[in-house]
Amino acid sequence: MARAGVRRSEPAGGTQLLTDHAADLLLAPTWLAMDNLAAEGLAERSGLVGDVMTDGAVRRTGRGRRAASPAAGRRRRRRAVSGLHDPAENTDDADRLAAIVTALAGLPMPVVLLAHPRLAARARDFGIELARGAVHRAQPLPYPEMVATVLRSRGVVTDSGGLQKEAFLLGVPCTTLRTETEWPETLEGGWNVLAPDLVGLAEIVNRPRPEPLDAAPYGDGAAARAVVAALERHAR
Repeated sequence: MARAGVRRSEPAGGTQLLTDHAADLLLAPTWLAMDNLAAEGLAERSGLVGDVMTDGAVRRTGRGRRAASPAAGRRRRRRAVSGLHDPAENTDDADRLAAIVTALAGLPMPVVLLAHPRLAARARDFGIELARGAVHRAQPLPYPEMVATVLRSRGVVTDSGGLQKEAFLLGVPCTTLRTETEWPETLEGGWNVLAPDLVGLAEIVNRPRPEPLDAAPYGDGAAARAVVAALERHAR
């Protein structure tokens, strides 16, 4: 039986390298991921299929969306949406988490904080009150409601790899509270900005809306079909 892998856009390391070389077929979401696989000597086993997260965004919104979709711009509101759960950089350090919540509480707009179970548990353990200042605590949302909430927001503030990309696909600016991103394509044009040290967070979150992008680096919403076709070809 063929073993298939799906590669993200960052260079591989450790376990990911082993997985890449063990796979018979590697299905990549972006050209950058394809370049990384070629650098590993795996170009012949690789194929570009696009990103299935784009498929989900297309299905929920009714059409393909690139960053800076005009419709997303019209729906923009003054509130921000936030989601936090990264243990290495944010939630498992009491001082760091307290600093993040304080920074969010001081933003010049309401912040809907979707309290991931990890965040809720750590905040409780550390005695950190999440709902204060600009922050309004809310429960995590099912995917359709999350998409609708992000589309109605001024921007996203997160450490979630998935939410970064969702914001990009929906045409909503994102601020990422980490030193790096799994999805460097989202940084193009300022649609995603890394803000690990929280300095000037209010200005970053409240930055002018970036200029539209012509590119759609994660595909056009047909990734699932491309994956099936690639697997069928490989099985022949």
